[in-house]
Amino acid sequence: MKSALKYVDEADKALGIAGMAISLVACDGEDFLAAVSIVDGEDSLDMSDEFFFNGNQEFSAKLAWNEMLKQFQLTAGMLLGNVMCRAYAAGHSPSRDTLDAVRRLIREEGSEHCSLDRDEADAIYEKDYDYYSRLFAHPTVAEVARNFASILRTRRRLNAAEVLDNLRRLNSL
Repeated sequence: MKSALKYVDEADKALGIAGMAISLVACDGEDFLAAVSIVDGEDSLDMSDEFFFNGNQEFSAKLAWNEMLKQFQLTAGMLLGNVMCRAYAAGHSPSRDTLDAVRRLIREEGSEHCSLDRDEADAIYEKDYDYYSRLFAHPTVAEVARNFASILRTRRRLNAAEVLDNLRRLNSL
């Protein structure tokens, strides 16, 4: 499964990071982003502390589960955004093997982190797949993603403000 999701080269990785950043912006999760990086040894996305829900004794079980589900949905969206951006910005659709790998990963993570059953995880996958395939197939989004990836490859690391500045063209869509 990992080979279907593995980056081919640095340009492919930069497009994947662009896809994750665009996905966060598209689902109003940009406040969770601290930075992006293509530097070896660094996380591709550095998320703010608020993104990582570790529980709170003052939260009810339902509220805690809803927060974990929201975090999982953002993560699933970033994964699909990564894959969709890499494919569509390169002028093709994602391969069936890659999409199957993504679906399996979403099922596994959904089960492990949110106790979702297969149907619930598949519903999240299908909803995100439909949304992100339309989003990344849009010519302006593909152009923004390629420009962002190019800037990232040159600069190597961008903070959240720089990311949002480079993605501002998406606001007009």
